[in-house]
Order: sequence, then C-alpha cells, then structure tokens
Amino acid sequence: MAEDIRFDELEKGIPRFKRAQELPDKFIAKVVDANVTPDKTGRKCLFLTLELADGSTTKIKYTPMHIPDIVDTFREMGFSYIRDIIGQTFTFITRQYRIGFPRPMPVELVSKKKGEKA
Repeated sequence: MAEDIRFDELEKGIPRFKRAQELPDKFIAKVVDANVTPDKTGRKCLFLTLELADGSTTKIKYTPMHIPDIVDTFREMGFSYIRDIIGQTFTFITRQYRIGFPRPMPVELVSKKKGEKA
C-alpha cells in the first residue's frame, strides 16, 4: 500500500535545482560550495554551487577558458583562497565567451560571511 503523504510535505526541505540556462542575466547568489576537480574530459575545472535568492541551487562549471577571468575577479575582491569565497554572497552577471555557453561571473561582493569584519 502506498504511503499516505501530501506532496507539499514530500517536497518540503528539498532544494530546487535550476539549470544554468534558467538563470537571469543578472542575479545575486551565495556560494555554498566550491571545488576544483577534473571534468569528464580531464580538464581542471572550478565548480561553484550557488544558492539563489528563491532558495534554489545551481552548479556552475568554469573551464580553463573561464578560470583566468574568475580568478582575477576574486583576487580584485581581496580573496586569496577558494575556501574564502564559500559563504559569501555575490552579484553575478552572465558573460558571453567566444565559444561554448555563457557563464555567470561574479562582479560584486554583496555581503561577507557572518562574523567577518568588513
């Protein structure tokens, strides 16, 4: 016999996932995870998991073509380590590249992690 549970209860607490193509051209999001791992083709890539204002999450892959831009931006904002961007909230703007899909790039630090000095 099927369990008698309401669908709204079933989905409660499960984050919605948005595909990169569903993101607006400009949005604010918090970095909840960041790691560097090889992709399917063996390229060293930066993967950012972002939490959007509506509570949904997305994961963005930055390939070697994008990494110099994102590294320069984070350095300009005063970050030295990948771990330092986790928990930070940024404004992202979608940027077109010569090949491949556009990528959301951080352009402004919106807020620091709780407990950090400004």
